Amino acid sequence: MFKTIVVAIDGSEQSAHALATACDIADKYKSAVHLVHSPELETTAIAVGSGAVAIAPAPEKIAEAGKQVMAQAVKQAKSQGCTPAETVIGNGDPAEEILQQAEKSGADLIVTGRRGLGGLASLLLGSVSHKVSQNAPCTCMTVK
Repeated sequence: MFKTIVVAIDGSEQSAHALATACDIADKYKSAVHLVHSPELETTAIAVGSGAVAIAPAPEKIAEAGKQVMAQAVKQAKSQGCTPAETVIGNGDPAEEILQQAEKSGADLIVTGRRGLGGLASLLLGSVSHKVSQNAPCTCMTVK
């Protein structure tokens, strides 16, 4: 039923649950699992006079953090008997990176974790899992 599964990884507990679910499905259907991670920048703001200046982390720090998140996900997958067919660390919008990988790999399932944004925040900002499910070329599963 599912031959190619793309799993969104962000280092959160929710994405760990999503990966565990994807590995279970992959075992049942003998699916190839592709892991996608796109670090989201967390900036620091410094007050200067009456304004603020945003300082983004250095690209090297972002790349290293992305590698660590992916290494942990690969370790988790292997501990469940699931060796990823591919790992992708992007540098763009997470939802777009996931959708691009799904199209590139011919995925028939995308698995994401669900974030705990509630009420007004999720209405205004949206979420990666929501954007993916609205624009995906295949079936999507959001894991709590």
